[in-house]
Amino acid sequence: MWTGMWDLETGQGVAFIPEERQLSVQRMLERHASRESVRAVAIDLSEAYRQAVELVLPDAAIVADKFHVLALAGRALHEVHGETRRPGNLAWLLQRGVEKLDKAERARLLQALSADLRLACAWGLKEALREVYRKRSQEEAVAALEGWIKDAVGSGLPPFQRTAGTLRKWQQEVLNYWRYPITNAL
Repeated sequence: MWTGMWDLETGQGVAFIPEERQLSVQRMLERHASRESVRAVAIDLSEAYRQAVELVLPDAAIVADKFHVLALAGRALHEVHGETRRPGNLAWLLQRGVEKLDKAERARLLQALSADLRLACAWGLKEALREVYRKRSQEEAVAALEGWIKDAVGSGLPPFQRTAGTLRKWQQEVLNYWRYPITNAL
């Protein structure tokens, strides 16, 4: 793993380190990030990153990276289903966004979900978390995320219950996306 910083206005790399330890990230931030100019930082769901940012940039909003949040639901779905994803197989269909499926793929997916209620619940939770990011306002997102956490806890599916616990711990950082719609994607 490596850690990098980019200037969002210019798109230019600022600094990179070949690790993700808190002390190293903290030092990188101290050398290259200005408390006065950094308003928000997008990070993976890493406690080390969160602590480094909080120590060096206490006034900056921390934004949980959207890809990594959604990947939690994808991993939970994989735990429920178990099959390795390969192009065209059921695991592949389950992980794709429903809007990306053609008519035949949707029919196959519907058939599989109809045959397995646990799988249908898991897939529905994965899609519902994607829906949270389609909310237009932070107020709508708060309600949707709280509803998702409640549904995941009540699902009886341990992988989604764990994901709900993680998102509860990172709830503010997830919701900061609506104030600062940034990600850590290149």
